[in-house]
Amino acid sequence: MYFLRIPILLTILSFLTGCLSADGGDQETPCVTPGPGLHECGLVNQDVNRYYQLRVPSAYNPETPTPLILDLHGFSSPVIFGLSGERLVSGIERVGEDNGVIVAWPQGIRNAWNSILSTDVKSGDINDADFLRALVLELKNNLNVDESRVYVMGISNGGAMAQILACESPDIFAATATVAFQLPTPANTCIPNRTAPIIAFHAPTDILVPYNGMHIGLGHSGLSAPESYDAWSDINQCTDESEIFFSKGNSSCEIRDECSSDAEVAFCQIDGAGTFLGGHLTYFNNDLVNLSDLVWDFFVRHEL
Repeated sequence: MYFLRIPILLTILSFLTGCLSADGGDQETPCVTPGPGLHECGLVNQDVNRYYQLRVPSAYNPETPTPLILDLHGFSSPVIFGLSGERLVSGIERVGEDNGVIVAWPQGIRNAWNSILSTDVKSGDINDADFLRALVLELKNNLNVDESRVYVMGISNGGAMAQILACESPDIFAATATVAFQLPTPANTCIPNRTAPIIAFHAPTDILVPYNGMHIGLGHSGLSAPESYDAWSDINQCTDESEIFFSKGNSSCEIRDECSSDAEVAFCQIDGAGTFLGGHLTYFNNDLVNLSDLVWDFFVRHEL
């Protein structure tokens, strides 16, 4: 029953999206110098009202530079009755509060991200990479954000979007975490202007974004999860063999850390067999692996 409660709730919330304005598109109020607590905020970008939720930790001191994490939802994950689906499931809100980190949960238009490189965005379409960069700038203007410790993570469609930012803006995001999505663009088109440390989580039994690639919706055939790990290792010029650094039950994580400019590339296989969508909602898994703690342990080692 543990694994069923949250997915069932998310299914109900997704069903309600057709009845309510679930992507927060009508939110116009900016959050200027927000204090500790949860805020619902608006940002106009590309002439479109964009919505995001923001948690400023209790320990926030406006005199002290504070890390920032953007946490990106998956496809169709709604905001219903003021509740962000990703905030509900990722666990990063607790990490932010416990470690004094600002966390923002931006919402995609129609609850989706246009997770393609900016050079591939067609005229008139939303450039979500541009929006997310603008959001970081907005938060830097309104809070004392540590510019050397800005991070991005996401699941599924949000994990794809996070990797686009790693390809395009590693000078803004010190490290990236992706859950349940491989590199969403051919490896030879991901050309970051500096190293891009990244940790990836995959369930081998995922039936929505298959571990072996070939997922629907990509502009190419799609890398397998191990191929994506190798691609990111090549992008970061890693030269070493993988070493296991975490193991619990049938889940494990490996890492390559002999990479250019002290970058690291990590890859976690998480046991989701028999859970919702075969473990696509990887935060909830058979071994009770806390992904948010592993994400923060990885992030905290990297800064610009």
